Amino acid sequence: MARKNKVPEFMQMAKELKKNASRYAASESVKFFKESFVKEGFTDSSFKAWQKTSNPLAGKRTLYKRGNLMRSIKKQSATMSKVVVIADSEYADIHNKGGFIVVTAQMKKFFWAKYYEFDKTGTKAEYCKAMALKPVGSKIKIPQHQFMGNSQTLMNNFDQWFGEVIKNQIEPHFNDSSVKIELRNV
Repeated sequence: MARKNKVPEFMQMAKELKKNASRYAASESVKFFKESFVKEGFTDSSFKAWQKTSNPLAGKRTLYKRGNLMRSIKKQSATMSKVVVIADSEYADIHNKGGFIVVTAQMKKFFWAKYYEFDKTGTKAEYCKAMALKPVGSKIKIPQHQFMGNSQTLMNNFDQWFGEVIKNQIEPHFNDSSVKIELRNV
């Protein structure tokens, strides 16, 4: 006589899935957004590379000289209904969205100091001199280098994860090893 399939504890499974889902979504979101710095671009439904910088003071990779901006990405909160991931660096918003910054006297002092630090010669010195000569109150355009935001790819990753978790929790309850649950996009 064939053994009966075990009836899964669906309520317990749902409770477990809910508990783990926000934790998974938060950690995967942080990881996904940090990968933007490695890839030097953002992936929504497709990858969009960042515009290369002409700033000779910048690091080898765009937006990654010391890694402070990337390290500022973290989970702020995660509940069953909402996950909030932030970048709490003071300059995160201007880089993520793009925009303009206003030249201040303090900025001019900084660039004059850098100019003299580079012995007034070379590409870096010339760049610093040009920045130091900008009038106070003028605006500098910061191009958008999006590293966070809504991403269809990230949402598809979550859907895949949910499907795999459900499949892996239900399949073992069948006594017949030929029973396989197939995941399909809906």
